[in-house]
Amino acid sequence: MSALTIIQTVCAWQGLSIPQALFSATDPQTIELRNLLNEEIGELKKWPDTYWRKLIREHTFISIAASVQDSTAIADDMEYIIPSTMWDRTISRPCLGPIDPQVWQAWEARPVLTSVLWGWRLRGNDFLTAPTPPAGDTVAYEFISSLAVYSEGTATTPDQAYFEADADTSVFDELMVARGVRWRYLSQKKLDYAQEYQVWVALVQREASRNKGMPVLSAAGNPWSAIGGPFVPDMSWPG
Repeated sequence: MSALTIIQTVCAWQGLSIPQALFSATDPQTIELRNLLNEEIGELKKWPDTYWRKLIREHTFISIAASVQDSTAIADDMEYIIPSTMWDRTISRPCLGPIDPQVWQAWEARPVLTSVLWGWRLRGNDFLTAPTPPAGDTVAYEFISSLAVYSEGTATTPDQAYFEADADTSVFDELMVARGVRWRYLSQKKLDYAQEYQVWVALVQREASRNKGMPVLSAAGNPWSAIGGPFVPDMSWPG
């Protein structure tokens, strides 16, 4: 379903006039529904505790020996970094972070001169690191992209943050998006939307639970022990 067909579906459900165009329309009702559609996309991208499979990306950059990394450290379409995924691949060690502002200021006041690990935080448009990492290391992390829409329905990867044309399609399940627009429309009109909201929440929770594979949990311990190669327990360094 495209942006237009999603809105046409919602209008059919609600007994509204069905528009033949969405982004070129000038009537208030269609404009309102168009805005609710993009509101729905914006909220789904930020659904709590959910990493949507089609929004997960990997980003790598080369470190510089400075407390502020260059602009390549932050992916252009980054919504947020997935916790505990950042590693310095050159030295095969995790990068600690994000460091909270209080700890960061303490480090700045009493600099950590040497460490087997280095930490990071985002402040404004800056990617900050401390202690200063080695220059030339390859650093990688996974993040959630802000791009959730395929332009004109023909793009092979999501390339827009929101719907911009009638033929645009989304990474999200179309029925789920339509249900979201429906309850938002009812809420906007001060009508009872409780039942439709609950249907939408159930759909989102179901899709979130199925959208990517889940690890097998074991009471026997960390499954990483089955991966070949030497490992040293966290923070237990010889010497």
